[in-house]
Amino acid sequence: MVDIGSRKRNWEAVVLAFVVVSLRGLLNKGWSEDLPSPATAGQHESNDVEQRLRILERKREVSSEEPVVKGNEAAFLKADKDGFQIQSADKNFVLKIRALLQSDSRFFMDDKAGNQTDTFLIRRARPILEGTLFGYTRFRLAPDLASNGKTTLFDAYLDVAPWTFAKLRIGKFKPPIGLEHLQSDENLTFAERAFPSLLVPSRDTGIQLFGDVLNGALNYGASFTNGTGDNNVNTSASAPVTADSDANDGKEGALRIAAKPFKNGERALLQGLGLGLAGSYAKEAGGAPTYVSPGQISVFAAAAANTPIPDGEHVRIAADLNWYHRLLGFYSEWVQSSQVWRVGPVRSRIVNQAWQVAVSCVLTGEGADYSGVKPRKTFDPRKGTWGAFEVASRYQVLYLDPDNFTQNVVTSAGAVQRASAFGIGLNWYLNNNLRFTTDYDQTTFNKGAASGDRPNEKVMISRWQLVF
Repeated sequence: MVDIGSRKRNWEAVVLAFVVVSLRGLLNKGWSEDLPSPATAGQHESNDVEQRLRILERKREVSSEEPVVKGNEAAFLKADKDGFQIQSADKNFVLKIRALLQSDSRFFMDDKAGNQTDTFLIRRARPILEGTLFGYTRFRLAPDLASNGKTTLFDAYLDVAPWTFAKLRIGKFKPPIGLEHLQSDENLTFAERAFPSLLVPSRDTGIQLFGDVLNGALNYGASFTNGTGDNNVNTSASAPVTADSDANDGKEGALRIAAKPFKNGERALLQGLGLGLAGSYAKEAGGAPTYVSPGQISVFAAAAANTPIPDGEHVRIAADLNWYHRLLGFYSEWVQSSQVWRVGPVRSRIVNQAWQVAVSCVLTGEGADYSGVKPRKTFDPRKGTWGAFEVASRYQVLYLDPDNFTQNVVTSAGAVQRASAFGIGLNWYLNNNLRFTTDYDQTTFNKGAASGDRPNEKVMISRWQLVF
């Protein structure tokens, strides 16, 4: 006969053993299906502890190695007001994708003779690639898609810049002459540059040494290029002139020195004062220059019947003064271009000059600066913020040598002898990327008509600008 009490005690022992084993398994975090059973776990406890210590030590070593690997290999994508960027963690390799778009309207007033055309146009449309290689080598590539329906290469250069005081530029760029001419297109106070920029080369191809010394109080630029005529990029022509090639062995040298003598001083009023002096020299033959009015209408056209061409010494001199303090801005410049022309066998020296004076005031209190106004509060009607507003005024004069007429370089109907323009402007900076500009310029001319003076030009130019 089976002892029921004994059987009951046996089942109780089995259940108790199962509970003990289960609880031990739950409390023992090192036990899993991949480890020995609880029955033999005690034999390997010491080995488990050592193994865990080795794993933790290895994790610590890997953790200390990760920043080094990321520093050498990781790349970052960045998108902000300055454009789209791809850059390495150490910033030695950077690719920037930028763009400049300017959409204009140009309307002429009191044009009773219908000599000018009111129009909407794309003034500039430039996709821009900029970048850095190995930390000190930089490049810029900027074609323009708005040059009368043709693609024109404006900038294509490489900078080797291991030091701030000595940088080498190779390619196609702006030679270092002309204050407003050297200012970036997106930062111009007025929609169009003034007359002095007509007497300097827009772009040329060659090499340039430049840099800053004395903590930025003095900077210089010295270039050696193919040599080209005044204002050589004419985007309104059927085939824009861009100086991409050279037709002769003559070359041009240019030098500019600019100083901010009080930049590092304690007098805040004078810290923004700048002075510049530049010059260029060449002896070569080239194309005829392009001179235009504020409304971008030609005011100089060589007499085709006489086939005049620039052929000989070409000397430019430029001087400028600028001052920016808080919300006020002031700049002025004078440029002289002296060029030997040949009409048939006869050579004569033609000396053209231009100057301008401009003042500006930022109504919303932001700082005026050569590199443009940066609004403190961007345009957001929901928050009651409207960006920054700036007003400006400018007077400019272009004086073309009377010998242009006496030496048969031009005809009275094809060129003016003098142009004087007064302009006012309003700039609305919605944010760092979006800007609206509207200018009014009135220009009076001396000569420029078949008989007498060309009628006054009154033009209103408005522009929406997007830059990133």
